Amino acid sequence: MAGEFPSSAFVGRAVELGQLDAVLDRVERGQPQVVLVAGDAGVGKTRLLLMLADRARRRGMRVLAGACVELGDIGLAYLPVVDALRQLADDPEEAELLAGTAATAPGLGRLLPRTNLAEPVDGLTGDGHDQLQVLDAVRAVLVGRSERSPVVLVLEDLHWADRATRDVVAFLARTLRSGRVALAVSYRSDELHRRHPLRPLLAELVRLPTVERVELAPFTQAELAEHLEAIAGAPLPAEQVEGIHARSEGNPFFAEQLLAAGAGHARVELPGTLAEVLLARVQG
Repeated sequence: MAGEFPSSAFVGRAVELGQLDAVLDRVERGQPQVVLVAGDAGVGKTRLLLMLADRARRRGMRVLAGACVELGDIGLAYLPVVDALRQLADDPEEAELLAGTAATAPGLGRLLPRTNLAEPVDGLTGDGHDQLQVLDAVRAVLVGRSERSPVVLVLEDLHWADRATRDVVAFLARTLRSGRVALAVSYRSDELHRRHPLRPLLAELVRLPTVERVELAPFTQAELAEHLEAIAGAPLPAEQVEGIHARSEGNPFFAEQLLAAGAGHARVELPGTLAEVLLARVQG
């Protein structure tokens, strides 16, 4: 069925893409930048970050990406950062850079213990002197790599981040004063309840002059019609688009799921995937 997977076409978001292009321009001029991509679940944050990564690569930039994982209260320290930096460790041409950085930044060996950067050490706790070494090492790697070409570090789903990862974001946002480096993070606005641990960090970050916040709104009906047409391969009847827009409230993922289920009017049941997502939001 045509609606079982999302289309590769990118619809709308012209304003947001303009913001991201401006960020990449500043990075190329040697001005470190931080981008916060916010929006509800399913609104298109990952698509936008993929577009950012594509545009960055077309400019000759190095893109490193990692994602937080929902693990409840047992979040693994630095998980998305380690995932991103391993892309350098696994690249023979980049491994030399890591080795050189590790010689002056011992925290790198603690962050990537299963590489040849240092002897294995016990797991990181994210506290005290060890943490400062790790934070310095992450900054040193990014700034050092940016001497070859600009670097974009993408960390997705920061609402699931452990404290150590949030500390990395805070540290980089406040201490990156040189180097052609961009840090782009995404988070779900609808996950941030009043006591969510990410809220205080976001409140600090948005006050910094190097931080750009990109808020993704739901699609308008016209944008959704274009999006659904790209998925279906042909224009949909206006009534069906109107019905899906009303039920999905313009959320692209919800709309895709409704289209896949043949929805467009109230009597069609919600597909299981969408029902689970909505139930999780209600429970939250």
